[in-house]
Amino acid sequence: MPVTIDKPAPYGPPSAIVALIEKHRSRGLPATVDSDALARSSIPESLIPRTLQALQTLDLIDADGKVTPTMEGLRKAPEAEYKARMAEWLNAAYHDALQFIDPAVDDETSIRDAFRSYIPTGQQARMVTTFIGLYAAAGVRVDRPRAAPRVAGRERTSASTKTASKPTKRNTPPPPPPPYKSQIDNGLPPALAGLLTSLPPAGQPWTSIERDRFVVTFGAVLDFCFPVDDRPRPKVEQESDNGDDE
Repeated sequence: MPVTIDKPAPYGPPSAIVALIEKHRSRGLPATVDSDALARSSIPESLIPRTLQALQTLDLIDADGKVTPTMEGLRKAPEAEYKARMAEWLNAAYHDALQFIDPAVDDETSIRDAFRSYIPTGQQARMVTTFIGLYAAAGVRVDRPRAAPRVAGRERTSASTKTASKPTKRNTPPPPPPPYKSQIDNGLPPALAGLLTSLPPAGQPWTSIERDRFVVTFGAVLDFCFPVDDRPRPKVEQESDNGDDE
């Protein structure tokens, strides 16, 4: 079911979608994937409607909540081929948008422009987040737009000031480059690692909306990867040498 401009595009949280795929690969999803099933999978209530919509639009479940052959194909994919299968699935789902953009080459601004004709218009920013997050989980990195370089204050100095003295060269090495998304620790759960790849590069600003969306999604994925269990733990009885006390 390709994503086209004549019907609502998916805009659910990519981390939740990836987490559900990973859950189906590891231990299977319920016979019917509905709101109750997502709630039991630690998806926040506010994210359940758009997560269900995204799962259906991306052909992972049908209108009755049954997993599709597409989802089954991802479940059965060997680990060595998993990301390649994810990329094939996304290329088929986003075939219409890929006529204008290439997630392996184009930056976030170009992708945002490609989604300006999709509906609902008010959710286009989230559509882009879903698109980028899913491709990141498939190993396809999307570059974020770079900030415009600042004009150094010394460029405005007069010619006489420039010729008066020359800066002294330093032999100290340049600072190391910031860590890239591909350097996320492979020891993390895949869903959590996939979410972390959606973070901007170190030092790159982001909007408050992007930050709040990440914090909400991070909580959902964290609960999925590390379920909370507040039940009291059984106490371990310790043996004592009563003979020493007598």
